[in-house]
Amino acid sequence: MTSIRLGILAAFACTTLVAWLAQAGPGRSDETVTDPFLGQAEAIDEGELTYRSKCMGCHGKAGARGPNLFATKLTDEQFLETVINGRKNTQMPAFGLRLSPDDVWKVHAFIKSRDSL
Repeated sequence: MTSIRLGILAAFACTTLVAWLAQAGPGRSDETVTDPFLGQAEAIDEGELTYRSKCMGCHGKAGARGPNLFATKLTDEQFLETVINGRKNTQMPAFGLRLSPDDVWKVHAFIKSRDSL
């Protein structure tokens, strides 16, 4: 993929995240962004399916090539940003073009539902 194409894709992913975060309304910068799907059984089930198909290959059931997401210390907002934008200088790709913010939140809800087990 050419660097121009990658730049366009990265800009789109960032724009998607910014637009989604802006939906939280005025004054959002003073508010904590939290996962709207926490504790919702149907969303957790959907998140598990997405985790198994998109995340498990690297993150496994308790960490593997990628860190153990079930022990993450990331805030909800940091988790969303990391999954959508990826992490520079790591193997973590940007999923902003493959998953919607709601899909990412559902994966997060699944992960958080396992924290308490």
